Amino acid sequence: MPFPDKASAAVGSITVNLTETPEAFKNPLKGFRPTRFMNDTSFSDQEYGTVFKHYIKYTDLENAASDSVQKIKDWSNTAWAGIESQNKKVIPRVFIVYPNGGEYWPEGVPHGDVTTQWTTETLKNRLTAFIQKLGQAWDNDPRVAYVELGLWGNWGEHHIWPDKLADGTDRMPLTFQTALGDAASQAFQNKKVQVRYPDTFTNYNFGFLWDSFALIDDLSGGEGIVARNSWRTQVNGGEVAYDWGQKEIQPGDSPNDTLSDPNHRNYVIDWIKKTHTTSLGWIDLYDAGNAAVAQGAALMQKEFGYQFVINQATYSGSVQPGGSLNVSFSVVNKGSAPFYYNWPVEASLLRSDRTVAWKGIFNGADIRSWMPGDDWNSTTRQYNQAPAVQQVSGAFTIPSNMPAGTYTLALSILDPFGYKPSARFANTNYYTGGRTPLGKVGIGMDPVDQNIGPFNLLKPDNTLSYNLTQTAYDGGYSGGGSTDTQAPTVPGNLAVSGTTSSSVSLTWSASTDNVGVTGYDIYRGGVLAGSATGTAFTDTGLSPSTNYSYTVKAKDGAGNTSSASSSVSVTTSASGGGGTSTAYEAEAAANARTGAAIVSTCSTCSGGSKVGYVGNNDGTLQFNGVSASAAGTYTMTVSYLSGEARSAQIRVNGGSATTLNMPSTGSWTAIGTVTTQVQLNAGNNTIHFSNPTGWAPDFDRIQISGGGSNGDTQAPTAPTNLSVSATTTSSVSLAWTASTDNVGVSQYVIYRNGNQVGTSTATSFTDTGLNANTAYTYTVKAKDAAGNLSAASAGINVTTNAASGGTLLVDNFDNSPSWPGSNDLGKWAGANSFLNNAGVIDSGALKLEYNNNGWLGTDITQNIGSYTKMIIRIKGVNGGEQSHMQITLGGVTQTLADFSGDTVTTSYKDIAINLVSKGVDRTTPGQLTMTFWHGGSSTVWIDEIRFE
Repeated sequence: MPFPDKASAAVGSITVNLTETPEAFKNPLKGFRPTRFMNDTSFSDQEYGTVFKHYIKYTDLENAASDSVQKIKDWSNTAWAGIESQNKKVIPRVFIVYPNGGEYWPEGVPHGDVTTQWTTETLKNRLTAFIQKLGQAWDNDPRVAYVELGLWGNWGEHHIWPDKLADGTDRMPLTFQTALGDAASQAFQNKKVQVRYPDTFTNYNFGFLWDSFALIDDLSGGEGIVARNSWRTQVNGGEVAYDWGQKEIQPGDSPNDTLSDPNHRNYVIDWIKKTHTTSLGWIDLYDAGNAAVAQGAALMQKEFGYQFVINQATYSGSVQPGGSLNVSFSVVNKGSAPFYYNWPVEASLLRSDRTVAWKGIFNGADIRSWMPGDDWNSTTRQYNQAPAVQQVSGAFTIPSNMPAGTYTLALSILDPFGYKPSARFANTNYYTGGRTPLGKVGIGMDPVDQNIGPFNLLKPDNTLSYNLTQTAYDGGYSGGGSTDTQAPTVPGNLAVSGTTSSSVSLTWSASTDNVGVTGYDIYRGGVLAGSATGTAFTDTGLSPSTNYSYTVKAKDGAGNTSSASSSVSVTTSASGGGGTSTAYEAEAAANARTGAAIVSTCSTCSGGSKVGYVGNNDGTLQFNGVSASAAGTYTMTVSYLSGEARSAQIRVNGGSATTLNMPSTGSWTAIGTVTTQVQLNAGNNTIHFSNPTGWAPDFDRIQISGGGSNGDTQAPTAPTNLSVSATTTSSVSLAWTASTDNVGVSQYVIYRNGNQVGTSTATSFTDTGLNANTAYTYTVKAKDAAGNLSAASAGINVTTNAASGGTLLVDNFDNSPSWPGSNDLGKWAGANSFLNNAGVIDSGALKLEYNNNGWLGTDITQNIGSYTKMIIRIKGVNGGEQSHMQITLGGVTQTLADFSGDTVTTSYKDIAINLVSKGVDRTTPGQLTMTFWHGGSSTVWIDEIRFE
């Protein structure tokens, strides 16, 4: 719930809960993306527009090869004058040829024959030199959001269709991809780079532009972006095309049609979620005066890019001058993509007129790590992998001369150019100017009150801006209050410690720092390849017989970064025909961790770090980008550390789980290995480690060897006789006749309404988490070990049972679906901060251990108007726990005792809450939350939550 406008003053720590705003609003570097065309003289005003594509003629920036970088800077200063005061930023795309708009070839570059003009060495050399100039002009320009690597082809889109090159193709040749990719990687070390096609620049870590976003005729573009899976560090965007193809089917005939029609709008949002898209153009040209269109635009704006929501905050209620102000908060990214730059998070104390009396930056808070969910499910309209709740905390020293009084504590995210509030949290608590107020703090006294209202709306606020120059921050830092501006020393003795056909291992000498080195960033060809906390790193996923160049930078907790080390060049080994081994470090930035799983230093591990706290039905580790040259059976060697015998469940590409037993390695610092066989698809794969019943060991790395295609290209026959064997209110059980294959069927893939919902190695499957009295259509495909997929079976229609007795089950905690992740409504559910983390499933109930801590949330997000009561079946270890927990639903927050007038006992008991008499909003109930930080310490078991 939002922090109340009035509350009694408190001494000691104060904890508040915040609410996500229903508003759609503009935020930097994301959202609807207007376009400034080559002859436009200004940027348009769009209600959500903060980032603008700008088409730029090549000859505006350089005509003669001798033209200087200053010419580019002068042009930029004129064209972009004043946009910093409007908090706008630019995505520039330089082009040479704009069909029906002119050609802008620079002097000295031969042209005229379309079959050869794009492939000359003169052009290649000129473009690579020009990219270096662009880097010098734009890499540190705060007005530049990202850079589209245009230049080549029609509109700078890396094709010349409908024309052809001399070799009959219309795409940028590989030699140009290499030359321009190398140049851009070196030139833009601070800005993200985007390219047009996901099947180009395959050796470079770039983002992508889907030029016909969600168009039914061009879905291969989106599928290619999903396959490249670079969204965690690189920006994806594009535009919705309305000038070709079967747009009337999807995504609609016009921006108005897309946004006003739920069928079109949800289809586009599905692709935004699948591709983790940050911004889209062309669709921005909608009619904001049309109410239905405007409503659809608001819904879509909230799905683009990042959406940071603060759930809870705890802070010191009173602090003496010179004392320590402790602030912590939990935040979740409910959007589609990360925030891609390291902007600082600030705490501030505001006077009664809302001016800043004191401010300080949280050391070590990296908003780039606040990841959204992944693996979008178009049926449940949720990510199958829910976003992790991020914890941020800091202790700030308040100046000894700060006047006594009551101040408002607020949070904000700063643009480093000017250190002004810019990126905003999506909470109802908001002050114009970019700050999110939490509550009152007394300096030298108890706070007079907790009145922090009234709040302002986010959307109308046009006061935000940034500066064109970067100066030192004039506030404090958590961890002592002093301003640390001294960078670490440069890492020394960078050396190659090992190579394979697809990996390079590096070591270096440690840097020193006046406060302390917190880690190292490793750069391949000038582009960040990963990070390490120790002095070793293995870069994976490389190409055989390829030369790479590496440098390393050290960083400290204040965000200071050293200069780059001396570079080292290395060539990967030639491919060994399946005999080589490729290593993937557990702590690699490309991997995904959830729950309690964390990276920690490990001096005996290959990369200097390990991942621990996997399992206990909470923490998971997923290796992403596990590459296979061909589909087949591979040997996986798992390097791990464990002082006792443990096990882990492994899922490859989301398939069925297999258990891998791992004996003790003798100690928690000794490395051991086990091997197992895995079936990989050609290209990139995922390997997921978990343990639903206990802890897994700590993981160092995995190594993949052997495998490869055996030449099997024959798909299995389609499954037949698909039938329904059973239904409930929330599940459907299916059975079918086995397929045949020339080698052998390895598994079956089950689809609900055209979307994959699971796999099975048997000829049966049960789909859970469904809605009561709802129709679904199922098909099944067979798959063999080589990755060949059969045609779909005949479809079968089935309707789930109606809810008996007017009951709607929220969750019976039978671990189907698994906890945490989803409830029995098929919606997100999870918990954190309990003594047993997210709680554990214990004999068919959710066991929660708490000591004035813990938060549980389960999404309802549907109309429950036909139900009048919520039933919580619960017991406690001692009894009497009804006052320990506070429940929020439909805008009402009360303790369980106040909500129900009932008591928790040591035996299971149905405790009923009258939704009508308590004034719960049953039309839009939102999320059901239960918090346990109200002074109690005990253990409870929740057996079931349902509505009647």
